[in-house]
Amino acid sequence: MLSVLLRLAEIFHINLNGPLTLEEAKELQYCLRENARYCWESLMIDNQSRLASVTHDHEWQLALQGKLEVLRLTGRVPKI
Repeated sequence: MLSVLLRLAEIFHINLNGPLTLEEAKELQYCLRENARYCWESLMIDNQSRLASVTHDHEWQLALQGKLEVLRLTGRVPKI
């Protein structure tokens, strides 16, 4: 699991006990932005993988699976 997602969960639980500090609110915005970027990149790779499957481009599909694996492990899409 990505550390930013763990921190997002921590901030959520902190917020259950009361309002967030300004620093926690900034950190929450950062975590939400990173989560949105991660979701967007994951969906883009998934859509490209579907296209590769439909067009029977197995090399492209394998490359995309590799990218998705790296994204899941590091939170960043490799520049290949």
